[in-house]
Amino acid sequence: MPANKRLIVCAICFLIILGLGAIWANADPAVLTGAQRFAISLTVATLLAISLYFLLRQKAIVSQTEQTVHRTDLARDEYVANISHEVRTPLSGILGVMHLLKRTQLDRNQQRYVETATNSANMLLAIINDMLSASRTDTGSFFIELESLDLAEVVEDVTSILAPEALNKGLELVCDVDPDIPYRVKGDPLRLRQVLHNLLNNAIKYTERGIIVIYVSRHDHIIEMGVKDTGMGIDPEKQEQLLQSSRQEDHKHGPQTGGAGLGLTSSQRLIKAMGSELLLESKPGEGSRFYFQLVIDDDHRASFDWKPPQALQQLSIGILSPLQLQRSTIRNMLSHWKISDIREFDFDVEEKFDLAELSPCGLLIIDQTVSEQAVNDLIDRLRNISDWRETRFVHLVPQNRQSEDGSADVRLHKPISHSRLYTMLMDVVYKLAFDSEYDASQSAVDSRVAGVLGGRRILLAEDNDINKMIVLEMLEETGADVDVAVNGADALDQLEREDYDLILMDIQMPILDGYAATRKIRTMGGHYQSIPIIAMTAHALEGDSNKSLEAGMDYHVSKPFEPDRFIALIVRFIEERSSASGN
Repeated sequence: MPANKRLIVCAICFLIILGLGAIWANADPAVLTGAQRFAISLTVATLLAISLYFLLRQKAIVSQTEQTVHRTDLARDEYVANISHEVRTPLSGILGVMHLLKRTQLDRNQQRYVETATNSANMLLAIINDMLSASRTDTGSFFIELESLDLAEVVEDVTSILAPEALNKGLELVCDVDPDIPYRVKGDPLRLRQVLHNLLNNAIKYTERGIIVIYVSRHDHIIEMGVKDTGMGIDPEKQEQLLQSSRQEDHKHGPQTGGAGLGLTSSQRLIKAMGSELLLESKPGEGSRFYFQLVIDDDHRASFDWKPPQALQQLSIGILSPLQLQRSTIRNMLSHWKISDIREFDFDVEEKFDLAELSPCGLLIIDQTVSEQAVNDLIDRLRNISDWRETRFVHLVPQNRQSEDGSADVRLHKPISHSRLYTMLMDVVYKLAFDSEYDASQSAVDSRVAGVLGGRRILLAEDNDINKMIVLEMLEETGADVDVAVNGADALDQLEREDYDLILMDIQMPILDGYAATRKIRTMGGHYQSIPIIAMTAHALEGDSNKSLEAGMDYHVSKPFEPDRFIALIVRFIEERSSASGN
């Protein structure tokens, strides 16, 4: 209520009470005189009027505050939505180009770089989705998806992203995956990657020297995942408050927290949404372990009947490393493939030792990162010994060391993953040249997809050049005939000249946007009312999908999209339309 109205209301109330007081003052005095009664009435009227004024003023302040908060929320949501749209557009281009690049012939290093970039972009996408979710709710809740995933793959993806940072600090990063974990489980891979990325990033940030281990272990139906480091550790009195999100701001700056960096609050929320809790074990001066446990029931796990090749099982393998943890990690991997003849050698190649202490084997894995020349000298010396002439030598090297001339038969980048180690072993055993995982057979389009989309006419309404290139290459290899419109008006012009089986419609375009273009198409009558129109946009707020459907579109796809699912969606709509029309 405005101030002038509040004053008028209070004045009226004052006069009413004062009038009643005057009447009371003129009554026959019993105890008090008329003047006394009038004075009391005047005082009461004044106090009540003042109280009423401040009460109305307080209500006005509360109302103004609520309106300000509402305007702030609207401005925040609009800002977040705009930022999301602007970030999703280039991110869609990055993921799309990475998808196309994976379909080309890549060597192993290029393949690893592409996978790392893709994983990083997907993690960024998950963060953007969380940002949108937080802007819509006050609870900070997260939506957890359940899909089939490989836990070893999740750990290795996170490790590959942060390994260069650990290497730059001179840290040894070990990826330790229990071979007894289920082959596949149900979970949210993006959320798990996000949590492990936060934990590993903190460990690297606050560990000055030594070893960091990212691990997955199994305890019956419990899967434990976490990160251990040899950092400074955390004082006991700080450990409890560290995991409390309300106190997180007190501990996110500076090394005095002993490994308490940014991301623990969001990690705790994500883990709680998965039905678990982030736990901490730490001793000052000895390091820390952040971990969580997930219950994997029988319905959410898949067993795998592993039968490694007989030639692999019979291979004798030696592991030469000064780090016991590295040796045991590699031994666990090799044991998973039922290799029984595994020998460990605790040696540092830069120190003098007797070669007779090394027993000959079919393959020797050498974990030495300090001196390249020392490793080459060791291999050359062993090859001059008759019992070692048939041995294949594998040198484990940091990620920043590119392929160069050396005495080793194979150079394997650390940290070691199950997939790369297995590929290397198969290369050694069968002498196969796995130059790329993405060979011609994998890049070939599925015959069913080609059968459905071959010769189909598709109109792509898109004004972004990168997005046009990506979608065109995805669709043209299916055999579809794709035309491009640069805006909604251009799309309408092309529809008047050609018949199309499906339309891919961007939303934010110049001249005529996707909503308006779709409404005009639906009013054109005839087959235009049934032609499938799929919204393909960076708009990803909760209500955006409804806007697309209300405009007359059949489906809403948020960029960046997963290519295989996107193609499958197009196939589904064209099949449904063909079935309905009898074509």
